[in-house]
Amino acid sequence: MKHALLAASLLLLGGCSEAQIDHAGDSLASAAPQLANDGLVVATVESRFVQIDPASALHVAVTSHDGVVKLSGKVRSGAVSQKYLAAAKAVAGVKRVEPALTVDASIPNAGKQVGDFSLTAAVRANLAGQAGINAFEVGVKAHDGVVTLSGHVKTAAVKTTLAAAAKATSGVKSVVDDLTVTE
Repeated sequence: MKHALLAASLLLLGGCSEAQIDHAGDSLASAAPQLANDGLVVATVESRFVQIDPASALHVAVTSHDGVVKLSGKVRSGAVSQKYLAAAKAVAGVKRVEPALTVDASIPNAGKQVGDFSLTAAVRANLAGQAGINAFEVGVKAHDGVVTLSGHVKTAAVKTTLAAAAKATSGVKSVVDDLTVTE
């Protein structure tokens, strides 16, 4: 799979001039610190959510871009929603939090969700391994082997790459691609 992605990348770059390739490399290098910061913010927010309510944490997608954290999904109560919002705001580097959380009291306890959590983590790791892509702007949810990707990506090629990386993750039965291209 990695070889196929590498080959596709080389084909895409084959039509580019040396200056265009250099510019793309420079753009990636200049974006690297922000990509790393976004990843740290997402990881910190998610870890705080697990401490507050692990059952709800598995149903909330967290994305970050330039200090703006977006929360979407379901929580078990309004109190959990408020605690999540406060926890996200308290993370270093967060400028603003945009919540889109709904209450669903039927969310199962954390013990039943361990497999989903592990799969979500594995998919997120595979997405993060895609060179030049800020996978931390992508929401990832897993339930019984079905992975849902959400958020915005810059190109159709990035969307295809992320969906393929998710599908290649061990334990994934299918992928629901809710990614939106913002070209």
